[in-house]
Amino acid sequence: MIYYATLWLAFYSQIKKLSFLSFYLCPKKMFQTRKFYTILFAVGALYVLLVQQFFKNEGRFLFHTPAFSEEIPYSFDTDFQELNLPINKDINLHGLWFKHQNAKALVLLFPDSDVDFRDMEIEKNLYFNSGFDVLITAYRGTALSSGKPKTENELYSDAQYWYGFAKSQFQEQQIVIAGQGIGCPVAAQLASKHQPRALILENPDYSYSQTIKKRFWYLPYAYFTGFPLNTWKSVRKASCEIILIQDEDEKGKAETINNYLKGNDKIYWKESSAVLPYSNQTENRDMFKSIFDSFGFME
Repeated sequence: MIYYATLWLAFYSQIKKLSFLSFYLCPKKMFQTRKFYTILFAVGALYVLLVQQFFKNEGRFLFHTPAFSEEIPYSFDTDFQELNLPINKDINLHGLWFKHQNAKALVLLFPDSDVDFRDMEIEKNLYFNSGFDVLITAYRGTALSSGKPKTENELYSDAQYWYGFAKSQFQEQQIVIAGQGIGCPVAAQLASKHQPRALILENPDYSYSQTIKKRFWYLPYAYFTGFPLNTWKSVRKASCEIILIQDEDEKGKAETINNYLKGNDKIYWKESSAVLPYSNQTENRDMFKSIFDSFGFME
């Protein structure tokens, strides 16, 4: 009952934003008719239904990387291993581990939500090209991972399993956590709980819910989202070195992640027209070489 009451209040708040239009565009006597209130109730009921369905299936909207059948094999021209981490009887996490024979470090990569694992061009990835092993994780309901993400806590919990596996293969100071797009808040939250060698964030949102709220102002996002994904909160708590690669449009904004960087952290600005993800573009090779050289892995 409280849930639906809150939905109605959210609808009322949106109506208030548009009330000035109704005042000028509609005759005053219209507000005194039963028909007007019947239409208002119907529109309100439809709004409540749509909002309910959106937030009930929010995870499907956020993570639209295609799922596919196990019958479709991967085809890569480099050494790799398919990983499957059973969480419980219903959830199995899937990932791809791209290997070098004598890798000195591992990049645990949380990709953006639109990465198709079957079409991945790992040969273009600057982490892998620089001699790192790369473990790319698939979120629930994507690639061969089962289930559907319902809240951000499930994303964070799944990330802990991946980190546990990474630690079973490499020492913690040989692990770099990286995030791209919507993978940034997951990577940042994980880094805030551990002591990896570094955290690399490629064009993160300050707060994903804040970004969505600006685009879809008519949705009561702040009240019902299961995915606030506040990257800035985790960056503020992380004690490891942070490498931030950010769109230059973020310069000068009051709310920006670079406000929470520490003295030894680094920030690299990229033009707004730059292609994402940055770590897959050959023109960024020198920038990433500078980053990796500072880690001292290849010495």
